[in-house]
Amino acid sequence: MKKITTVFTMLLLIATTASAQWAGKGTGISMNGQWYALYETQESWFGTISEHEYTLQAPGASMTFDVKCGDILWVWGGPLRAAQFVNNAWSDQLYEYGCAKKNRYYHSDVVSLDHNATKVKLYTTFGATGYKYFKNVIVPMASYIYSPSLTSLDFGTADKGTSDTRTFTVAWCNVPGFEWQVTGTNAADVKVSIDENAQAGSYNTSTITVKYNRQNAGDLDATLVLSNEYGSYSRQVSLTGYSVETDVTAKMRIDSKAKWGTFCAPFDVVIPEGVQAYTGELLDTHAWIRLTELEGAIPANTAVVVCADDITETTEWAFKAAPVETAGLESCFIPNLTGTEMDVPAGCYLLQNNFSEETQQNLVGWYRVSGEGFKLAANRCYLTKESESADSRSFIGFEPTDNDATAISTIASQTTVKADGKYLVNGQVIVVKAGKAYGIDGRRL
Repeated sequence: MKKITTVFTMLLLIATTASAQWAGKGTGISMNGQWYALYETQESWFGTISEHEYTLQAPGASMTFDVKCGDILWVWGGPLRAAQFVNNAWSDQLYEYGCAKKNRYYHSDVVSLDHNATKVKLYTTFGATGYKYFKNVIVPMASYIYSPSLTSLDFGTADKGTSDTRTFTVAWCNVPGFEWQVTGTNAADVKVSIDENAQAGSYNTSTITVKYNRQNAGDLDATLVLSNEYGSYSRQVSLTGYSVETDVTAKMRIDSKAKWGTFCAPFDVVIPEGVQAYTGELLDTHAWIRLTELEGAIPANTAVVVCADDITETTEWAFKAAPVETAGLESCFIPNLTGTEMDVPAGCYLLQNNFSEETQQNLVGWYRVSGEGFKLAANRCYLTKESESADSRSFIGFEPTDNDATAISTIASQTTVKADGKYLVNGQVIVVKAGKAYGIDGRRL
């Protein structure tokens, strides 16, 4: 749009009405496959002090125009000038073209524009008695991206399963659409969206939304790379945060052949149907462990042995709850409550089944770990080692019940082989009763 004002005085009067900067969104002028903020080809001229004002349709990058002086009165003619309207005010002159005899033929000139300019004008001031001609006033549409000096977004610490959102804005004009990529630790928990993507021929301000969905526990340590199609813009934003695991999972498994296992959890667990759970007490002789059966539930942070008959190789119970800080029941077993596999200290004991192929019997008991490299799964237990004395045992069994003791006392001194009976294991005598292994009379095994 062109506005022409002529003032028949020797003084220049310029209107300074308020004009909005580039807010909201808009579209430029499409001509010949290109985008423009102004495209005016009509020839215009000045014969006195006057101005030609143009309103831009979009942010502009520069202004080009063709200009010449008239054939008459060229000696007397004042200069032709150009200006831009930025921040609600006309700027100082961008250009000056003197009217002289040598300038009586059209030639092209160009001036740079501020991206915030909303209007441009060509005008004359003093001594404008000569004729000045101009045409092809063209302002190509600017191409730019303005974004804040943002380098990081911190989402803080919150519980797993919660989410937090951060946003920032990007002003753009006449550029290809934005693309983004998030990489790093727990990057899969980050989702990026944009309310309106950039495109050629338009201008707008877009809001980039970064949402952190805490699906995985632990640190968020990732990088967001925001760029556009041709790589002319790229910004890296570090993303940090932390997801606190409120609920943890503890799995109980019982060996399908031995029918025994160990278990612990950082929360109360209802004992599954068909399963028995026991705390243990290491007797003074260090030959036996006395078991005490629990009823109904295994208290949080309590180490137990468990047994069941009706199980298969794939039988497993999974329990999930928030950890608690309460102390567990007293037990000689040491729980692995780290949530991950741990190394078993040398000299400690693991519950194992020394299965006899000859007799097809389970010899379940606590066997000493002779060296390093033994692993204990999460939510399992071990038995702490004894003092470093010569009396340290390689095996610790379970204390017989009254019925078990009667059965043991009736066994002949010689070695027998049968379902329940007395056996030699590594040169030592043990008694097998109901799938458990016992030491005889506190003898070292």
